[in-house]
Amino acid sequence: MANFDMAEFWRERGGELWVREADRYDTMLEPCGRRLLDAAALQPGERVLDVGCGNGAVTLEAARKVGPEGKATGLDLSGPMLGLAGRRAAQQGLDIAFVQGDAGTASWDDQVDAVISRFGVMFFEEPDAAFANLAEALRPGGRICFVCWQEMFSNEWIAVPAMAAVAHVGIPELPPPGAPGPFALADADRVRGLLESAGLKEVSISAQTDGLTMGRDPEDVVAFMSSDEMGRRLFEGKAPELVKAATDAALEALQPFATPDGVVLGGAYWLVTARKP
Repeated sequence: MANFDMAEFWRERGGELWVREADRYDTMLEPCGRRLLDAAALQPGERVLDVGCGNGAVTLEAARKVGPEGKATGLDLSGPMLGLAGRRAAQQGLDIAFVQGDAGTASWDDQVDAVISRFGVMFFEEPDAAFANLAEALRPGGRICFVCWQEMFSNEWIAVPAMAAVAHVGIPELPPPGAPGPFALADADRVRGLLESAGLKEVSISAQTDGLTMGRDPEDVVAFMSSDEMGRRLFEGKAPELVKAATDAALEALQPFATPDGVVLGGAYWLVTARKP
């Protein structure tokens, strides 16, 4: 089955939020993208596929690294985000192919030297099929490099405000472990198994942590997180006084993380690399 539910989400409110908050996400995730691209070690003339490319921040950098003699392609489910990515590429004079499609079912006219992804591979409905398909996209000797979140409670950026809020509104219904979503690939052993089942070798999974700038101040961060999908689920159907108590608690919990450069919370993720024989 293709990612029908994910496609609907990213076509609509998910994609629209990411476009609206593009600058925030780019700032927040810049350290993670930098580590990703350093590990991918893209070279001039190479062909690279960015999976779950979103608004295109990493794809743009990848295109600069492979140069005009190389080729960068961005793949995503979200039309709104691909639209922004295409506009950014045009403004920067970069020749990038942005393709709307599902990594699990897309077909490849030409194989690539590298598949990369900054937090774009955790939403597969059928990860076995998707990683197998991405392995097909790689030339022999090609490599895959991606980052994915470790478990939720290792990540201050969500755990700090969420734990403060749930004391007032309760814990929402959570998806089962491994279900498509931000923390679907938190289990490193599962990640290794998926890649090895796809026929990839030399799998390396290293733990990384970075400070992520979430917003200008605690009020800005709470407003942002209340508008995303996790915040919507947390507050949906709750009495206004409970929502206010929860947001006030989140504001207080974020105060120690406020700096002159913004609210900075820890992010814990896996940096994953593998190679096709």
